[in-house]
Amino acid sequence: MGSCLSSDDSELRIPTAKVVSVNGDLHEYNVPVLVSQVLQSHESSSSSSSTNYFLCNSDRLYYDDYIPALDSEDQLQPNQIYFILPTSKLQYRLSASDMAALAVKASVALRSCSQNKGTRRRKKNRISPVLMLNQNNIIVPDSQIKAEKTFGKPQPRLQPDVGVSRSGSVRRLHKSASRRAKLAVRSFRLRLNTIYEGTVL
Repeated sequence: MGSCLSSDDSELRIPTAKVVSVNGDLHEYNVPVLVSQVLQSHESSSSSSSTNYFLCNSDRLYYDDYIPALDSEDQLQPNQIYFILPTSKLQYRLSASDMAALAVKASVALRSCSQNKGTRRRKKNRISPVLMLNQNNIIVPDSQIKAEKTFGKPQPRLQPDVGVSRSGSVRRLHKSASRRAKLAVRSFRLRLNTIYEGTVL
């Protein structure tokens, strides 16, 4: 039994590219592998045309920006997370809720994959947390939201100062919210893409 566990540990250390499919399944590919090969594999398993989908790198997702599709001849990088998305997503900018939804999908896929492998090293593993939107539409860990509901007092919403013109106050509030959202998204990308040595996926 010990030798079996040792064999599993050695296999788990092999770096792979992690691809989250449209339906939320996690697929691991040995590198090097091309984007076109991944899309062809997805096409054969889902009976859908590969031209209806594209592959994107989770590290290239930016709030309020368009999703950059990877070229068919690009190679996937080890220990990196990718998403397969429908081509219709290329027409729209990413909102904060879109970013949170992708983070949740990746977190669930990683956790499900880890549970299916029956690892006994759960305490030593670090998996990206599920991210949610708080009352201010900022992406934060789900545990933080629960803590705020249980122990924290509700924070009053920002209101424009009396005597300030409506257009000026609204403009400043929008800029402030945009800055907070972008900082949260940067944190999201770091959490999502950090793969720690010894992590079981």
